[in-house]
Amino acid sequence: MTVRGPNLRLEGSTLGPRKISAWREAVAPFWDVKIRKEDTPDFRGRSEVYHLGNAILGFTAASELRIERSRGLVARMGVDHIAAQVRLAGEATVAIAGREAPITAGDVCLLDLSQPLALESTDYRAMTFIMPRGLFPEAGSGLDEAHGAILRGATPFGTLVNDHLRSVGANAPRFSAAESRAAAQATAILLSMAVRTAGGVNGVAQPMERAPVFLAIRRYIDAEIGSADLDVSHLCHRFGISRSGLYRLFAPLGGVVEYIRRRRLARACRDLAAAGPHEIRVSEVAYRYGYASPVSFTQAFRTEFGISPADVRAGARIPGPAPGRPPPTDLPAGGWDDFYDWVLRLDI
Repeated sequence: MTVRGPNLRLEGSTLGPRKISAWREAVAPFWDVKIRKEDTPDFRGRSEVYHLGNAILGFTAASELRIERSRGLVARMGVDHIAAQVRLAGEATVAIAGREAPITAGDVCLLDLSQPLALESTDYRAMTFIMPRGLFPEAGSGLDEAHGAILRGATPFGTLVNDHLRSVGANAPRFSAAESRAAAQATAILLSMAVRTAGGVNGVAQPMERAPVFLAIRRYIDAEIGSADLDVSHLCHRFGISRSGLYRLFAPLGGVVEYIRRRRLARACRDLAAAGPHEIRVSEVAYRYGYASPVSFTQAFRTEFGISPADVRAGARIPGPAPGRPPPTDLPAGGWDDFYDWVLRLDI
């Protein structure tokens, strides 16, 4: 594992039966991998992943295989991310809820990682963007029926999207931290508009199934983030879950209380940045998100972001993680387990 500036780059390569386990481990955050026994001796795979601050960009090349996101994997991961995969070479078939659609070179397939799917591929090269749902316009609410949608590369709008995604991929290693986040945001907006308006979109798009409880709780927290009643007791009652069960679900994210705290501060920061210097009071935002006083809110905000809420309201940019809070790319050394942890924490 190596770190380049604001970008995380992971590489893994496999050749032959003794290394296939390493490949499976590398892609485990997203896929269960199935390889035919007769293909095992000649299997090859390579993956490169870049951290864009609020998204993941991955380049993958591999021999023929089948990848799945089973109901069990979806439930275990508990991520509410959207994937957009650009097929650079090779063909594939995506299967969702018993329906199938072909994917060819140049096509862009949109996948909802909170739902099951399977994808069977020939030898291939692909580029995949993984973005949290909240990065999309209207918090991704317009993407609920886009799971399995395919933007055909042969269409004019498909060409536009393909060119954009390839350009982001080519420049990712050289982006600054601010450029990385801006590129991911622009990509989310473009993909959202493509799914809603482009005539070349087809595939196996299906209405969203009921989300696993972890995802449902996280979406509820975001929807009710300004409510004074939003606490552990309320969530347990609302979802019929015990305190210990709730704590276990949110342990990978630092605990449910910590998760709510960070989401409130993130929303407060967004409100302050969106308003003009005279359009909103810091005290108003503090009370809106459950702080007893502007002083306690300012202290918590400065600890989280390294800048005061008044400065953000005045137009100052968040300089980066505050002292003592490592940037998202500063993962512990060790390998793909660190990448798995980062995927769980991917947020906007």
